[in-house]
Amino acid sequence: MSGVEHHRRIDVLAIGLFGLAVGALTLGVAQLGGIPESNKVGTLVISLIFGGIVQILAGITDIRYHEQLGGTALTMYGFFWLTVSIVKLVSEGTSFHLDMVLFVPINLVYAAFSLVMVYLTAYRNATLCILHMMITITFSSTVLARLDMIGETFPGMLHVVVGSMAFYHAAASLTQAFTGHQLVPLGPAFLHRTEPVLK
Repeated sequence: MSGVEHHRRIDVLAIGLFGLAVGALTLGVAQLGGIPESNKVGTLVISLIFGGIVQILAGITDIRYHEQLGGTALTMYGFFWLTVSIVKLVSEGTSFHLDMVLFVPINLVYAAFSLVMVYLTAYRNATLCILHMMITITFSSTVLARLDMIGETFPGMLHVVVGSMAFYHAAASLTQAFTGHQLVPLGPAFLHRTEPVLK
């Protein structure tokens, strides 16, 4: 055995996606009426911790591994969940009852960000790309809900889909990292890089 110690790299994306799964599923079930309104503060705390803090920590770790794409996505989505959850908790716990239109700009920006991520993750695998498509649609529908153009049912359904897909990808990534084999299929990449031809 050589004196060089080899460190096995941890698949941080699985941790971040598990956090997203818990946050999105909890929020989605609440929007669909499966969690009573009396538990709203608890729902926000779960969203803050799993959707926010877990994703941010995973993203920072991914950046330390020089994974710019995963690190950027996890930290930015994490800060979204953290910010929105804190603002809603402040609104619930104080006399400052904030108008939901406050969240329109941030949801619009994240819808655009997610659209960019659709293109970038198309180079990774089908599941991750489709997940970001669903995230883009979810942010867009949330904008309509905040403008009182639609109810919470459609965004709630989309959050459940996002949470389920995130859990699926997390399980697939974890099993592949542990076994070395892709036991849970993620699908091929939609796009492939082409190396420039040197003359």
